[in-house]
Amino acid sequence: MTQQKWWQTPRIQKWAWDAWRYYSWRPGYRLTLTPSEPSAYVDMVNHVVVCNPEYPYPPLHLARHVRGLPADLHEFQQMYLESLIAHEAGHTHHSGLLPTGLHGQLVNMLEDERMERLTAVDFPHLTALFQLAADVDAAHAIEQGGLGGDVLRGCLLHRFTAHHPTWSFTPDQADAALWPDVKKIVEEAWVAPAYDAVVDAARRILQLLNLPEQAPEREDFRLFLDGGGQVLLPPEPGPTLPGGPGDGPGRLHGSEPRPVKPEVDPEVTPRAESLQAQVQGEARRLAAALCPPALPDRTQPSRDRGRYRYDRHETGSERPFDLKVGSERPGPAHLRLAIDVSSSMNHQDRLAHARRMAFILTLAAQQSGTPILATAFADTPQPLIQTGTLPTAALNAVADLRAYGNTRLAPTLQGLWTPVLPGRSVTVILSDGALMEGDYAQCAQLRARHDGLVVPILLDVQPDVAAAYERTFGPCVQMSDPAQLTTHVLTFLRTLLR
Repeated sequence: MTQQKWWQTPRIQKWAWDAWRYYSWRPGYRLTLTPSEPSAYVDMVNHVVVCNPEYPYPPLHLARHVRGLPADLHEFQQMYLESLIAHEAGHTHHSGLLPTGLHGQLVNMLEDERMERLTAVDFPHLTALFQLAADVDAAHAIEQGGLGGDVLRGCLLHRFTAHHPTWSFTPDQADAALWPDVKKIVEEAWVAPAYDAVVDAARRILQLLNLPEQAPEREDFRLFLDGGGQVLLPPEPGPTLPGGPGDGPGRLHGSEPRPVKPEVDPEVTPRAESLQAQVQGEARRLAAALCPPALPDRTQPSRDRGRYRYDRHETGSERPFDLKVGSERPGPAHLRLAIDVSSSMNHQDRLAHARRMAFILTLAAQQSGTPILATAFADTPQPLIQTGTLPTAALNAVADLRAYGNTRLAPTLQGLWTPVLPGRSVTVILSDGALMEGDYAQCAQLRARHDGLVVPILLDVQPDVAAAYERTFGPCVQMSDPAQLTTHVLTFLRTLLR
C-alpha cells in the first residue's frame, strides 16, 4: 500500500482550495497540486491553476540566510505552497497574459515582484511569506550560478535579493556596464501602474541588450518562473478575461476569514524509519486482526427478499429468492496504551522491547483505521498519541521513547481514559516496577469507573509488586523475558479481537 503524501490528505487539499478562494475569490478555477510542475502557473483562459507542493528545501549551507525558514521540510513546503497559491491568485487580479519566448520570461520576472507588492497591500501578512519564498528562490539561484552572471540573470536575481541583508547581484559578464540602466528599468517596472507598462519595460531591456523579442526562452530561468502551462499572449487580441489586467480585488475578494492552516505531518525521523522497516510484517498481521473480516454469509430461500432466482420460479417454488443471512462482524475496538518509561526500564533492554511493541501497535492501528491513544509515564504523563495526532508524528513520538524518573501511573490513566472513543476499550499497561506511594489507591478508583478491558503486563517484577497490581486492576500478565513481549501482546490481541 503506497503511503499517502502529506499534501494528498483531504484536510490539506481542502485547505489549499480554501486558500485559493480566499486569495483570489475565483471559485470557478480548478486547482491542482502536483510535484510534476517546477513551481506553479495559472491559466487564465481555461481557469486552471497548478502548484507544486514539494518545492525543494534550500541548500543547507545557504539555509541560515533564509529568513523565517522552518526546520521541518513539510512545514516549509506548506508555507511555500501558500505563497504559490497567493502568488498565482495575485496574477488573476493584477496581471495579463505573457508574450512568447524570452520576452515573456522577462515580463514574468518583472511582473512577479509588482504583482506581489500589490497583493500584499490587500493581505499584509503575505509580505513575510513572499519574503520567505524570495529568499528560498535566491538560495536555489545562488547554488545554481552564484551571485553573478549576465544582466538578464541579474533581472531575476535582483528580484529575489533586492531586500536581502547580505545577498546582492553583482554582474560579471561582458554586458556588466549595462546593469545600472537595466536595474533602473527593472525597479520602475516593480511600481508601474499597469501591466502594459511591464510588458513595455521588458521590451526596452531587450533593446538595451540588443536581443530580439522573439529570442527563445532560457532554461536556467524555468525553475523560478511560471511553468510551461502559463498561457501565452495570443497573436491577436482575445476576449476580456475575468481577473485580467487591472481588474483588482473583487467585492468579495478576501472577505472571508483566512483559512486556518492545518498542522502538517512532520518528516519521519531516522529512528522511526528504521523501526518501520523492521516491524512492517508484524504490523500488517496485527492490522488484519484489528479489523477482522465478517463471518461467512449463508443463503436461505425467501418469498420476497434477496436475489431473484428464475430457475426456482420456473419450478413453481414459493420461495424464488436467495436471502443472505448470518453476516456478522466483530464490533469495533480501540486501543489505549500506557508505557512505563521510568529509569528501571533501561535494565535488560526493557524499554527497547516496549518501544518496538508500541510502534507495532501504532502502525497496525493506522493501517486498520483503529483508534489508538498512547501515553508514557514516569514522574509525569508524557502523551504520545492523542485523538488529533497525525500519523507520522505518532510514529516519531513512539520511536523516540526515553527512560527517566520514577513510576507514577494514576495521572496517566486519568488522561488516557478521558477521551470517549467508539467500540470496545482495550487498555494495555506495561510496567516493570512498583508504583509510588498512594498511586495504587488512585488507580483503583479510576479502574472502578472505567468500563473496558484492562491488561497490566508486568516485566519481571517481584511477587509483592505483582500482588499489589492484582489488587488494583485484577488479573495481570507476568513476563520474566522482555524479549517475548511483542509476541505475547500480539497473540493476546489477535485472540481477544477475533
